[in-house]
Formats: sequence, structure tokens, C-alpha cells
Amino acid sequence: MAGTGSDPQKQFLSLIRNFATEKSQGERRVVTLRKRFEDLKSELSVANAEVENSKRCKELVEQELKGFEVQLFMIEASVQTLEARVSLIQDEIAAVGSDSETIKVHTKFSLLVLDSCALKHLIEPVSSGNCGCVTTEDEQFINNMLELNAKIRKFHESIITCDFDAVDGEVLTDAPDVIVKESDAEVALMSLESTLLDIISQTAKEEEEYQAEQKIYKNIQQELIDCERKVSLINIIVTETKALQDLTIYPYTYESGRVVLEVSALELRQPKILKCYHVMCPTVTTHKALFEDV
Repeated sequence: MAGTGSDPQKQFLSLIRNFATEKSQGERRVVTLRKRFEDLKSELSVANAEVENSKRCKELVEQELKGFEVQLFMIEASVQTLEARVSLIQDEIAAVGSDSETIKVHTKFSLLVLDSCALKHLIEPVSSGNCGCVTTEDEQFINNMLELNAKIRKFHESIITCDFDAVDGEVLTDAPDVIVKESDAEVALMSLESTLLDIISQTAKEEEEYQAEQKIYKNIQQELIDCERKVSLINIIVTETKALQDLTIYPYTYESGRVVLEVSALELRQPKILKCYHVMCPTVTTHKALFEDV
């Protein structure tokens, strides 16, 4: 009987040692998993910050792209306006050219008329005996011709010196203005074309940067999904570890229909008949000795 009494005690002590070993190993695993959980949590926060930064960069790039599109639309509208102005200026130049030809013809005609009048007034006094007196109509005609010559002279001077206020009338004031506007329109068109090329190149560069940011954003999203999966797996492992830790707490009380093992010192002193029962544990199968009265 003494031999049979010592064997269950040895088994009981070995069982206690096994549970203590499993408990220490479980605690070490829990500490390791907690450290890993903290590392993954910090990585997740860093990934979230990177995602937010990429979102802000994406929004800024989209706003800049919209601004460039609006600027490009305005430049196209201004180019069309300048083209319309250039065509209008060309029409005005053609009209001024035709008016200048008309003025030249009138000038030649007025010179011929003046010469004929001078000859007439020189011949009439000799033939009629008039002492070279000039009538009122002739004086008025001569004054009109002189005024016309003065206007023509002012017109030519205004074309040379670009004096816009020197000549009266729409045709006379439009000629130099048309020349200056044409040169200004050409300079403006050249500057707009260079600006448009710069904007197109900058838009292409921004598009490339936007594509790169999109790629980085997709990679960060994939890393975030992986981190979330790892965190969920760690949560499951921590839950299972806590359940295992609850199972390894002394005095090894198992609830919900499991075997309850409580050994007191008084019961160990009384004579007992030993019976061995097999108790199943979630991680290991062990033999436990239960003491019952005969």
C-alpha cells in the first residue's frame, strides 16, 4: 500500500511541475506576443500616417491640375481672341491701304486742278484785259485745295511719327494704331505660345508625379491590409493565450462541466482508495489522481 500511495503523489507532483512549466512557457509566449503586437501597432500607425500624407498630396496635385486646366482654358480663349483681333487688324490695314490709294489719286487730281486754275488766271487777264483779279469762287476753291494738301501732309507725317492725335477723322487716326496693334499682337501671341508650352510640360510633370503618388498610395493600402490581418491574427493568438493562462491558474478549477480538483491536507491524512481518472486538457492529456472515500 505504501508503494501505491507514493506513486500517485509522484504523479501529482510531476503534474504540478508540468503545469508550472507550461504556465511559464505560456507567460513567455504572451510577453513575446505583446511585444510583437506593440511593434505591429506602431507600424500600423506609421502606415496610417503615410496614407494620410499620400491622400493630402493627392488632393493638392488634383487641385493644382484643376488650376492648370482652368489656366489652359483661359489661355486658349485669349489666343482665340487675339486671332480674331489680328484678322480684324488685317482688314483695317487693307481698308487703310485702299484709303491711302484714294487719297493719292485725289492729291494728283487736286494738283492738276491747281495747275489748270493757275494757267487760267494767268491767261484770262491777258485775253480779257482784266488786271489779274481773282474772283471769290476761285479763292474758295484754292483755299479748299490748300486745306486738302495740308491734311494729306499731316497724314503722311502721322504715319511716319506714329502721332495718333495729329490728324482728324477715323481713317487718319486708325493707320498708325493698326501698325502698333499688329506688332503688339504678334509679341503677345509669341509669349502666350511659350507660356502654353510651359504649362503643358508642367502639366505632364504633375501627371507623372500624380501617377507615382497613386502607386505609393496603393502600396501603402496593401501594407495596411497586411498589418490589419496581422493584428487580427495577433488578437486571436492573445485570446487563445489568455484562455490557456486561465486553464493553468492554481488550484486548477475548471468550470462549465469540467472536473473540479481540490485536495486538502485533511483528506490526504485519511485512508483512501486511489482511483485514477483521465482528464482532458486543451493542450496536453494528463493523468490526475482523485481521492474518494470507500
